[in-house]
Amino acid sequence: MENTQKKSSGKISYTLQIIGLLPLLALGIAMLFFTSQWFTKTMYQEVERELYDATKSATTLLNAAYPGDYHLEGDVAYLLYKGETDITRDYSLLDQFKEDTGLDITLFYQDTRILTTLYNAQGERIVGSGAPDIVIRDVLNTGENHFYTHTLINGKAYFSYYIPLRNQDGSVVGMLFVGRPSETVSLSIQNYVYPLTWLIIGFVALVSVCIYFYTRRFVAVLLHIHSFLSEVASGNLNATLDHSVTKRSDELGDIGRCALSMQRSLRTMIEQDALTELYNRRSGDKKLRQIFEEARSSRHSFALAIGDIDFFKKVNDTYGHECGDAVLKNVSALLKQHMWRRGFAARWGGEE
Repeated sequence: MENTQKKSSGKISYTLQIIGLLPLLALGIAMLFFTSQWFTKTMYQEVERELYDATKSATTLLNAAYPGDYHLEGDVAYLLYKGETDITRDYSLLDQFKEDTGLDITLFYQDTRILTTLYNAQGERIVGSGAPDIVIRDVLNTGENHFYTHTLINGKAYFSYYIPLRNQDGSVVGMLFVGRPSETVSLSIQNYVYPLTWLIIGFVALVSVCIYFYTRRFVAVLLHIHSFLSEVASGNLNATLDHSVTKRSDELGDIGRCALSMQRSLRTMIEQDALTELYNRRSGDKKLRQIFEEARSSRHSFALAIGDIDFFKKVNDTYGHECGDAVLKNVSALLKQHMWRRGFAARWGGEE
């Protein structure tokens, strides 16, 4: 019986924990996924706004520092002028921009890099290289701004914003790029997602511990009720139910109290005579044997009396069986009253 209870408790406890933990785990994963997605999207939007503002600021700085239109001069080696100024190798403004903002910047004439803050592995500026085909198509050919979340430049990924450069007549003569390395944005996202991940893991672990201990207490109450009902079912009508069950104010407490009520009803049905409410002969014989064993072990004496109601048959014959039942009830009530805390009375036979 004990092994069966242990197996049952383990199975119930395991099932309850799974029922409680699976939705919690699914909720934690969903929270982590959607929160991460939301933060990633928000971060991308923030980077886009930052780069857009930076390109506008850079355009304003270029126009203020070098008034005039962009144009090429030279016969063999072309030089890029903005107004009257040769800006082909003038990196001072772009380098200052990067130092102030932490962002890389590149000026394209048509699709060729003329000025840039980007370097290759050898430490050289990557001037003279072309723009990616997708940028030429989206920006240079259409004359529209465009934001990219993954632009490969010299083997390195960037969040980038491209805007077309226009002369005063509105013609598109080149592009301006402002970008931030993708790894720095990814690091910012990770710095948010990792603490969030641990927070959700900690929350799930805490609730899991609560569920574990609650299910253990829940199953312990069920086992108390199960053990009590098993005792009653095996014939022990004097079995006791743990007080921790009956003092509960929830449904389990109600079940425990119902089990006790059932025990009392069974004891009444099995041990008491239905008419007189005295112990029946079976119960009287059982209690008598118990008293005999106790007296023999303790060497204490006890008294036994058996009697019947004289002329009881004449009462039934003269006044009817209902009157005879009333006599039995009243006599039994007197016996029970006078035997209180002194012993017990039982109905041995018809009127005995």
